[in-house]
Amino acid sequence: MTQNFNQTRLARACCALAIFAALLGSTAPSPLYPYYLVTLDLDKVVGTAIFSIYAAGALLALFVSGKIGGQLEDLRKVIIPGLALTALGAALFAMADSLSLLLIGRFLNGFGTGAITGMASAALFSIYPAEQRRTAAVLATLSFTGGAAGGPILSSIALSLHFAPTVSPFIVIVLLSALAATGLTVSHWPRKTPKPAPTITANEPETGVHLPMFILACLVICVAWMLGSILMALGTDLGISVYGLPSVALAGLVPAIFQLFAGLGQFVWGRFPVEKAVFVGLLGMILAQIALILAEPGGLGYVMLALMPICGFCYGAAFVGSLGLANKSATPDTREKYIARFYVAGYLSNSIPTVMVGYVSDLWGLKMAFFFFSLVLIAIALVGLGLLRKYRSDPVIAVQV
Repeated sequence: MTQNFNQTRLARACCALAIFAALLGSTAPSPLYPYYLVTLDLDKVVGTAIFSIYAAGALLALFVSGKIGGQLEDLRKVIIPGLALTALGAALFAMADSLSLLLIGRFLNGFGTGAITGMASAALFSIYPAEQRRTAAVLATLSFTGGAAGGPILSSIALSLHFAPTVSPFIVIVLLSALAATGLTVSHWPRKTPKPAPTITANEPETGVHLPMFILACLVICVAWMLGSILMALGTDLGISVYGLPSVALAGLVPAIFQLFAGLGQFVWGRFPVEKAVFVGLLGMILAQIALILAEPGGLGYVMLALMPICGFCYGAAFVGSLGLANKSATPDTREKYIARFYVAGYLSNSIPTVMVGYVSDLWGLKMAFFFFSLVLIAIALVGLGLLRKYRSDPVIAVQV
């Protein structure tokens, strides 16, 4: 890109706002599910269905946007429709008086989020000059985590103030989506020459990506999002039923502290080479998970709370490092496609383990389910450290990271 970097200030801000608004919409319903279940007389299993349909929408959008993103000269053609779908999904939630509206709204929100996260992240990386691309990764991941943390906070505030809790949070999401879309429409946008989709035969390897680096990036985000999804979805229950925290209010600090330090970790480690961020993130999550396992038998709830800053900080390091690896593994012509694939791996690791832990907890209890989850997470993280050690000696990676 040869355009003046200062001219893209609005475009960069609105890409970050788009990611923030999408993730705000994805997490805002979480504190409201008990209300919906009671008001609409729904079974608890419906919560899993609503969660799954969101993931289905996000994955479908990532698949579609990954196919067409590399062929577009202007990624706003994907991001702005994604914002429109996010706003529409939020509006349906604000009007929801039936399960069907909740499901449709959740699917639209998932599709909008999937369209936005991959393309807006790739757009930020393309807009920033090469020497500032760590900043692009930090901005993308901070926007992601800020929105993910802000959604439950927004709904919780509305609930505590009795300020139309099933309506007001979603109006905020609609307004932020409209603001981001308007800003993107009028912003100066760096353009690229679109490339036709390459024709690849069955026996011809795909070019345009450093595959070992990309595989490592996907593995790292899987570890990070597995941990994040479990702590966000079940952290309160774990704090009470497994670690013996004395109140719901205290246990509710588990996801809040995690998200706070996740953002801090992304900000801090985004300034370091991505391989160092990945190493610290994986190693820290392994050690923290071992400590959580050791704290289980005694029900040491305050130990769990004390470990949340470490979990969040290392999650942030792993997330920002993995996004940096994914961006660097692809060429400019293939970046959109591979960032979309990177987020596909993330969303799969976000949804499938959570459902599996819920299933196992119904069979053997939450304590045993979390124990097995911890062992699996530690094993995958150890594989990631092994791959990092192997590929650090690769001259291509050594130059790029």
